[in-house]
Amino acid sequence: MNDVEEALRRTFARAEARIPATPPDLLRQVTEGRTRRGRRGLVLATAMATCLVIWAAAALTWRAPHPSPAVTATPAPRLHEPRIHEPRIVEKIAPPLEQALPSVVAEVPRTAPNGEAFTPKLFVDPRTMLGYVAKKGYDPAPELWIYQLESRTFRRLTVVGYPIAPVDSPAAGEGVIVWFEYVGRNIRIMAIPATGGTPLEVVAFPAELEVDEANGDMIYGVDLAVGDGRIFWSSTRSGGVNQVPVTGGKPSPVPGTKGLRLFSWPWAGRPLDGPGAMANLLNLSTGERLDDPAQAECHVTWCVTDSQAIRRDGGQVLDLPGDNPRSIVADRFVTLSQTDKQGRKASVIYDLATARAGRLWMQNDRKASTTLYISTEMIYFKRGDKWAVIHDPDR
Repeated sequence: MNDVEEALRRTFARAEARIPATPPDLLRQVTEGRTRRGRRGLVLATAMATCLVIWAAAALTWRAPHPSPAVTATPAPRLHEPRIHEPRIVEKIAPPLEQALPSVVAEVPRTAPNGEAFTPKLFVDPRTMLGYVAKKGYDPAPELWIYQLESRTFRRLTVVGYPIAPVDSPAAGEGVIVWFEYVGRNIRIMAIPATGGTPLEVVAFPAELEVDEANGDMIYGVDLAVGDGRIFWSSTRSGGVNQVPVTGGKPSPVPGTKGLRLFSWPWAGRPLDGPGAMANLLNLSTGERLDDPAQAECHVTWCVTDSQAIRRDGGQVLDLPGDNPRSIVADRFVTLSQTDKQGRKASVIYDLATARAGRLWMQNDRKASTTLYISTEMIYFKRGDKWAVIHDPDR
């Protein structure tokens, strides 16, 4: 080995020693949707997950302009360790989704009347979808639109002044739609009537941040909910639920919610390691608290293990017709993988309310699966020029 080779060897060895280890919960951090701002502008990170699933979580962060840092892991408690077992073999792959579960599937155009992309965000009511409309790349004036499923018509509600936070933060109820914006190092909660109008500031307060002189400060966002005549929010960093009247006024903390984050109105809980996983659920309207069964991941009514779905009250147990159950959506839907005797594989949705499964698509090892977007209340994916949206029409 000559002197040049030896110098290169030492240089690479030193560089390798400085490379940080990959955090064990890196996927969880990515799926929490951290949003950063670099020197070149604003960049949205809307929860990119593995080849199948994207979890559209509400946790947002933003960095002040500085070079992008390495991701650092934040330890979190694990809910349970999945057991390793042979794949379950089903007699027959589930029938197509619309054939098995027609009432829970809605189609929404992917393009608004102004020609820009329409992205589903939440249901204002069972037949009205709220979406975000923006140009590709950075859009200084994004908009909120609604789509009526029955009349198949769009309507623009408002122009949003700041483009980052509203993408993942809207909430609706009590006749209003709310979201939050980053303004400097503050968070500003905005509201409009559900029928549309000019955004009004409800409350503003300093954002939680981590000071990082080398890489730029990390600014944390909030989760939002509306109910009982009030707007609720919780920090995506430290938790703790706060409230303010829908009409505005002095904010106040909700007693007994230290460390809790909003989950699905009226529930708040303690975050666990995993997309949307919560424990110690508290009903903000009634004060009811729910116990957590061991070795299970729970929503409000249902819990899932590696092989079963169980009602919290023990009144019903369902054997899951597949493997790899993921987080429960809308307290009734679970995504699974199925394998039949011929070795064919499929991605399916299992409906706990009806104990029926519907096939999303057949899996092909030589072709990437369609991206599946998952939030607390709905599942959606691209299908041609439409969004196929799976939701509970009764919620």
